Parts: sequence; structure tokens; C-alpha cells
Amino acid sequence: MKKKYLLVLPMFVLLFTFASCSGTGDSSGDSEPAAKKHYRGEMKQLGELIPAERIVILQNVFHPDTRDGFYTRETRPATAVIRYNAGDAAAYPISHAIEFLHKGCEGTVAVAGTGGGKAEFPAEDFRGMYVMLDFRSDAPPVLYNPATKSVVTDFAYAVTGDGEAIYSVVSGAYQNTNELLSKVGWKTDVTYRFVATDRFHLPAGPEATATGELRGALSGVVNGSFPDLNLANGKINDVLYIETMVE
Repeated sequence: MKKKYLLVLPMFVLLFTFASCSGTGDSSGDSEPAAKKHYRGEMKQLGELIPAERIVILQNVFHPDTRDGFYTRETRPATAVIRYNAGDAAAYPISHAIEFLHKGCEGTVAVAGTGGGKAEFPAEDFRGMYVMLDFRSDAPPVLYNPATKSVVTDFAYAVTGDGEAIYSVVSGAYQNTNELLSKVGWKTDVTYRFVATDRFHLPAGPEATATGELRGALSGVVNGSFPDLNLANGKINDVLYIETMVE
């Protein structure tokens, strides 16, 4: 009888130890990292949210390698051939980027170049422009309207009469989000929604945008990184637009 007891005791201890370790693992699964992991499943669908003013990121509207959501690989914008500088050039209609603005494009559009120059265009003129860009290059996009011959050779951003914007982040560039907001005349002390091409979205408050960046990857897509944001590990890829949060 004594020998049987000695054999059973180690198995009991082993089972007790295993159960204790298993319980510890479940407890850690309910901590902050788990909340980060399941954020996508817990967030509201984009269609449930109230749309508002936006800053559209130019490169991610057109880039062929952004994730499917608003577009698929079959439906995303394609280039058209236009005449520019006495030759043919492949270019994207800027109207596709304008479609993502909440209020469209009316009145006068203020355009800033990377060299510091600024110009104003009637909205009708701006809506007729085409975008020429090399996604893997650090060269700024060129905007050109074949009908009016209006041209912007070093496009940085444009602000519509309603205060919305289209913004360029070229390959290899790092743009602090607060600086971006300030350039187009937006406040930096409120929370904004960052929306990706696959309809994933992330709210970022003033602390997060103060240290956050939009980064032009070498491939030409534009990603967001927020070191002081807990949600989703502070990462959002393929940022399509920044939106004022109504709710």
C-alpha cells in the first residue's frame, strides 16, 4: 500500500503544477497586449461612423500595392496617357483623390510646393489636373492640367476652400503628424481618426500625434507610426486619410 501511494503522489503534484501554469497563461491573456491584439475586432465599422473633414494621402490613393478595401487590385485607379513637355506621360487623375474629400473641391485651392512656393488655382482647374509620380522615388509629384496648361512641378500639398487637404509623402520621407496638421491649418490639440486603405481605422490624440509620423516606405506606400499610442501597437499601414472625429 505504501508503494502505491509513492507512485500516485508525483502524478498528483505534476497535474497540480500543470494546472497552475495553465491558469497563469490565461490570466496574462486578459492583459493589455490582448486588448491590442483584438482591437480590429472590437472597433466600429467605418460605415457606422460620421464622416467629416479629411486630409487625403496622395500616394496611397494610387499605389498598386496598398491593401484592398476601398479599392481592389482590379478597381483601383489606373494611369492615363497625357501630353506633357511635348511627350507622352503616364499620369493619374487627381479627381480620384478628390473623391475621398468629405466636402469635395470648390472655390479656390491653395497649393504649396516642396521648395516653399505657393499658388492658387480655381477648383475647376485643380480638378482637371493629373498626377505624375514615381512611387519609389523621393522626387515630388508633378501636377498638370492638359486643358489649361496649369502645372505644379514640386507638389507638397493642397488645401481646398473648405479647409480639407491632399498631402504628399514621398518614398523615404518622414513627416511628423503634428507638423503635417499645422501646415494645412488644422489644430493639434484634438483627436483625429487615421483610416487605412483596407478600412481599418485608428484614433490618435494630441500626445500620439505629437510624436507620431507618416513614413514613406521605399516601396512608395505611406504608413503611420505612433510610439505613444497603445492601440494596435501604435501602427497603421497604408494611411489613406486623416479625418476629424465627430464621434
